[in-house]
Amino acid sequence: MMHDGDTPEELKHELRNVEQEKRALQHLLGKATGHIEDLVESNCDPEVKEQAAEAAEKFRRAAEL
Repeated sequence: MMHDGDTPEELKHELRNVEQEKRALQHLLGKATGHIEDLVESNCDPEVKEQAAEAAEKFRRAAEL
C-alpha cells in the first residue's frame, strides 16, 4: 500500500507487484472462459448455453483490459 513517504524504488516495486497480480487474474479469467466455453459446447439446455456464452464473452473482455 502506498504512503506519502514511499521512495520511487518502493513505488516501482509496488507497481510491478500490481502488474503481476493483474496478469495472474487475466490468466485465471482466460482459464474460466475456456471452461465456460467447454460447457457451451456440451449437451445442455440452449438457454443455459446462451447464458454461459455471454458470461464467457464478459470474462474475455475483462481479461483483455
